[in-house]
Amino acid sequence: MKKLTTTLLTLSLGLTLASTSFADKMYWTDYGTKKIQRSDLDGSNIEDLVTTGLGFPFGMTLDLTNSKMYWADGSTNKIQRSDLDGSNIEDLVTTGLSFPVGITLDLTNSKIYWSNYGDLNIQRSNLDGTNVEEVVTNLDTPLGIDLDLTNSKIYWVDTGTNRIQRANLDGSSVENLVTSGVDNCRFIKLDIASSKMYWTDTSADKIQRANLDGSNVEDLVTTGLSSPVGLALDIPNSKMYWTDTSADKIQRANLDGSNVEDLVTTGLSSPSAIALNLTDAPLSVELNSFSARQFENSIQLNWSTASETENEGFNIYRKTSGSEFVQIASYKSHRELKGQGNTTFETGYTFTDNSKLQNSEFYTYVISDVETNGVETKHQENSQSIKFVFDEEISQTKLDYILAQNFPNPFNPSTTINFQVAKTQDVRLAVYNLNGKLVKELVNEPKAKGSHNAVWDGTDETGKSVSSGTYFYKISAGTFTQTNKMILLK
Repeated sequence: MKKLTTTLLTLSLGLTLASTSFADKMYWTDYGTKKIQRSDLDGSNIEDLVTTGLGFPFGMTLDLTNSKMYWADGSTNKIQRSDLDGSNIEDLVTTGLSFPVGITLDLTNSKIYWSNYGDLNIQRSNLDGTNVEEVVTNLDTPLGIDLDLTNSKIYWVDTGTNRIQRANLDGSSVENLVTSGVDNCRFIKLDIASSKMYWTDTSADKIQRANLDGSNVEDLVTTGLSSPVGLALDIPNSKMYWTDTSADKIQRANLDGSNVEDLVTTGLSSPSAIALNLTDAPLSVELNSFSARQFENSIQLNWSTASETENEGFNIYRKTSGSEFVQIASYKSHRELKGQGNTTFETGYTFTDNSKLQNSEFYTYVISDVETNGVETKHQENSQSIKFVFDEEISQTKLDYILAQNFPNPFNPSTTINFQVAKTQDVRLAVYNLNGKLVKELVNEPKAKGSHNAVWDGTDETGKSVSSGTYFYKISAGTFTQTNKMILLK
């Protein structure tokens, strides 16, 4: 195994940080005092959690869903976990390890991933420690790791080769991302929404970042550091956290490296792993549903929100097999993606991907909402995949006028109607009851060629709410007319 320019003891100071948003507590391991401790996010109210049975706990991560903390102990060669208060300590993996360092969780698939410095590999197991598998082998000195579950990737740093690499979750398709300009990089954290990765460099005493493909490397914090090791990202609050293991500090700064703050500066003796327990804040947008379906030779996305808070609108991201997500539409350029601002009512949205799609290709879609303050939240857990099958007959017919089915349907209290016109012309879209009586005119004006939408809130022309039942909506655009049925349920 390649020797490092720093000692093995220095290596053992590696750490990871886990984060969501709006932190309440910091958890960390201290290899000098052999403790796991926690405090408020500003460093106050320090508590001892685990004080016995530890050797050199290095990597650390939190499972906030199940109120557990996990850590890798490179001295006892164990993967362990406990409750967040330090009680109920469990040994999960106790054999086949050699200096485990980095650790992270895939809660979606109930897996733990960790790096073995001694065996030069990356392994995984079930959350209870069963079914240990080798994922990536024949590495030089793997340390920190993180997961991109949206694109099914593992990222890690190899301090022996001074590389940042990635592979599929099963270890296939290993790629070199950053191969120069890094010197003894230790741990890595991903910001998937912004397509960025951040890492620490203990030899150069830097914190750096780049695009997820390794391009556009930037220096963020370059002064005042002694041995920055672990890293965490609080994306909603635009903060990053790290430990300086030589200076015995826990620090933070803005994501661009500005405004460095000391959080904990006393009582530490080589702090190593650190993680953030962050209380969930109310979501700007609460999704009820998200679906994708083929509509003629396009793909239609439908989603509904239970409520919205300061929601400017939505962005649409798409990826194909073996590629990363790219943004294909934005609320800034597509009126149908504009949000409701503030509402406690259910709202439906429809977007049609009319771009040139490849036959038999799998497409995966993710939507994000953007708040009025510019914070973007990707709803990665609601991603939808669909195989596109090209229909030659439809292509030759070339249906330029479309009146889509309203969404949601049935609905309460509002629904969205998506339509497309072949050229700029006068368009009328109106709602009728079962007796054919006009209920409300939704559109009566010129519309440009392309896709549009209208929202019906279940009221008539006077603004009075109508009763539950079946209604019809009809579009007229030149010689094109079409009528669809919808149901209002209260």
